[in-house]
Amino acid sequence: MTDSAFPDYDYRPDLDVFTVRWPSHERTATSRSDYEALLLLPEALRTARRLFDVRRRPYTDHRSAQWVVSDWLPRAEALLPAPLRLAILVAPTRAAELAADTALRAVVQLATLSGQPYLLHAFADEGAAGRWLLA
Repeated sequence: MTDSAFPDYDYRPDLDVFTVRWPSHERTATSRSDYEALLLLPEALRTARRLFDVRRRPYTDHRSAQWVVSDWLPRAEALLPAPLRLAILVAPTRAAELAADTALRAVVQLATLSGQPYLLHAFADEGAAGRWLLA
């Protein structure tokens, strides 16, 4: 990708995990163009296990998060032969902000309800996120 703000990504065939790391940049919300581009990367289509590291990305508003949950996640899930398992890695300070934002917290709760066709969990520790993905 030519956009220097586009997230770095890597596929680990030994772990069968696709990792995306967002750089620090000035965008204030989730970039739909990033998510759309990531959706069809060959590396992403190889595995249902994904780690999205958003520790350096600016705060996400509830409308952007709602789009990810209601639009992007179902489309990502539909492309895979196995259920999507997505670990979101957030900075501890962001985890506190997410908990305090009632609108965003409601979106996260919806995304993590049992019965969703995918599994999604937020982590502040990368080791715990990796263990959850491989469980």
